[in-house]
Amino acid sequence: MASELTLGLMELSAVREMTNIGLGHATTALSQMTGKAFNMSVPDVESVALEQIPNLLGGSEAYAAGIYMPIEGDVNGHIAFLMTWESTQALWKMLLGDAPWDPGQVTEMEASALLEIGNIVNGSFLNALSEMTGLAMHATPPYLAIEMSAAILQAIVVEASYSEHYALSIRTSITDFEGSMEGFFVYIPSVGGLRTIFSSLGIAEAA
Repeated sequence: MASELTLGLMELSAVREMTNIGLGHATTALSQMTGKAFNMSVPDVESVALEQIPNLLGGSEAYAAGIYMPIEGDVNGHIAFLMTWESTQALWKMLLGDAPWDPGQVTEMEASALLEIGNIVNGSFLNALSEMTGLAMHATPPYLAIEMSAAILQAIVVEASYSEHYALSIRTSITDFEGSMEGFFVYIPSVGGLRTIFSSLGIAEAA
C-alpha cells in the first residue's frame, strides 16, 4: 500500500465542500451551546502519511489535544480533531474565558468542554459526509487525549487496530470576536474507505 493517497482536484473539492457543510452545522451548534457567534473556515485539505501527523502539531514532542472516535457503518475508520496546545488554550478562552498554563493543570471541566466540542465538530463533519454520500456512518463515543502529539497518534493507530498508512488532513480555523484557533480534522479510513466515499459521489477512484 502506498504511503500516501493522491487526491485530484475533484476529490479535494468534494472533501472541502463536505467539510464546509459540516462546519456550518458545527458553528450553529456551538453558537446555540455558548450563546456566542463563531466562524469556521477550511484553509487546506491534503492527504498525509500517518507518521507525518505530529508535524501538523509542532513535532512529535509538542503537547497537543486530540478528540478521536471510531466510525462504524458502510465505511469504517477513525476521525479525530487535533489541536496544538496553544490552539487548545485559545479554544478554552473562547468557551470558558480562561485556560490552564500547562497540561498538568487541566481540570475535569476543561476536559469535558473539549470532549463536547470535539463531539460536535466531529459529529457535524460525519453527518455532512453521510448526507452527501448516502452512506451510513455512525460515530462511537469520543476519546480525549492531552499529551505529546506522537503519543496521540499512537493511541489512535492502536485503537484503530489497522493502518492504511495515510490519512486525510483537513485544516480548519475557528474564530470569535475575541480570538482564533486552528485545528485539524484527521480521517483515517479503513481499507478502501475513501474510494467507497468518492465512488458514492460519482468521482473516479483516487490514485
